[in-house]
Amino acid sequence: MQRLAHRILDLAISTTPDAVAATMGERSLTFWQVDRAANAIMRVLARLGVERGHRILFQAETTLDHLAFFFAVQRLGAIFVPLVPTLSVHEVGTIADYIRPHIMVFDPARQEAGRGFAEAGIPVAIIGAGDAVTAFANIDILAGRVSTDDVIPSDVSEDDTHAIFMTSGSTGQPKGVMISHKATWLRSMNGASRAQACGGGGELMTFPMYHWAGWNYVLENWAHRRAVHFVEQLDGRQMAQAIERWRPAYLYCIPALWERLLAPGIDFDGSSVRFVGSGTSRFDPTLMERIGSRFPQAMRTVYYGSTEFGGAMTLHDSEIARRPGAVGLPYPGCEATIVDGELRLRSLSMMDGYFELPDQTAEVFEDGWYLTGDLAERDPDGFFTITGRRREVIRSGGETIAPAEVELALRGLPGLRDVAVIGLPDPVWGEIVCAALVVDEGCTVPSVETLRSHVGEGLAPFKHPRRVVCVAELPRTPATGQVMRSRVRETVLNLS
Repeated sequence: MQRLAHRILDLAISTTPDAVAATMGERSLTFWQVDRAANAIMRVLARLGVERGHRILFQAETTLDHLAFFFAVQRLGAIFVPLVPTLSVHEVGTIADYIRPHIMVFDPARQEAGRGFAEAGIPVAIIGAGDAVTAFANIDILAGRVSTDDVIPSDVSEDDTHAIFMTSGSTGQPKGVMISHKATWLRSMNGASRAQACGGGGELMTFPMYHWAGWNYVLENWAHRRAVHFVEQLDGRQMAQAIERWRPAYLYCIPALWERLLAPGIDFDGSSVRFVGSGTSRFDPTLMERIGSRFPQAMRTVYYGSTEFGGAMTLHDSEIARRPGAVGLPYPGCEATIVDGELRLRSLSMMDGYFELPDQTAEVFEDGWYLTGDLAERDPDGFFTITGRRREVIRSGGETIAPAEVELALRGLPGLRDVAVIGLPDPVWGEIVCAALVVDEGCTVPSVETLRSHVGEGLAPFKHPRRVVCVAELPRTPATGQVMRSRVRETVLNLS
């Protein structure tokens, strides 16, 4: 049997077709319902010209119906390329120029943005509009007119790319992380090491579905015939309500979401939760203590990984207090080493490379090892701790942010003479975006709110500055005049 992403749904159907597969609010879907809907959408996409190897750019707010769309794409052998819903039309256009999609799929809220792409010759379709008339192909209406019977899947190989997840480099150029069916299968099976038993209360979903980890958690839970429970907004109250309503056994949150759930006034019965997890490159041990106090019956775990590699390290509950700040030991089947202070990883779950970017791919691979860009230390017992970043790219809340892109967006701010964007350590987000400004004489240093307003709709909110500092000048290299961000970062940290 080939290790294909969509085979995970097939296996669930073979034994538990009527079990709940996913919920959002009061709505729920069984595995059988997802399977039937995926068959219909597969037929629709085929009629729209989608074939094996075609790239589908997808931008929409998460709904349960997108689960069937994902599996329809997989069964066709096409490549799923999800985008952050808050990306501007300009940002989407930049990615479209790079990815060259065979079709773009939007939800109704982004239908107007689709006109420009259609005029450029890219086919556009709309999902989630129900029976409403749309300017482009309405997938919902078309799916209601075709059979939901089984379809013979395309001749897909486990080595085929099944998804491309977008990330950014330090230059601001978008990079598409190519993940094969086999890699995703292995990532999903590896993550299940939290609990090998099948069935149970399922997992509260807190990762966005444009992120590899979101689909990884869906597939991991479905491989074990467990449900995934979504919330419309990841605020503390909605997460608490979902815990009360669906009684999940598994809960992973990045530190920022844990703060929302643990905030004063957020009440819920968490006795159903048996496994909790979190992780960033830098994890605050005191937060894990608070999580343990709130979920005393749950085993805690710290995780470390990336879109390019998947899950890489875990720290077991019994080690958390003994090794504060550590990210743990390598996953089963994962090799780890440190060369010149940098953490390197190797496993069969690694990405195949960055889409059509051979130079950038070569920069992060050496002799089969993935170069993480994270500086690390290993203690005598073999446990790893992340101590910093070799590259300039900022990692905040699980997302990658290019400093150059934010700097460009800040240009033109009245009174701004020079700017450098850096990442600063933060216990909640891992890193936050900080703008170091040189302002004209006599000008007031703009506030964070002013900077965020200035970048406006041109940048997704997660890229907006969260801190601003004023400096007399920015250090630059003598030969090329490039900003020396590492020195800027040292200066700002010393000011703090």
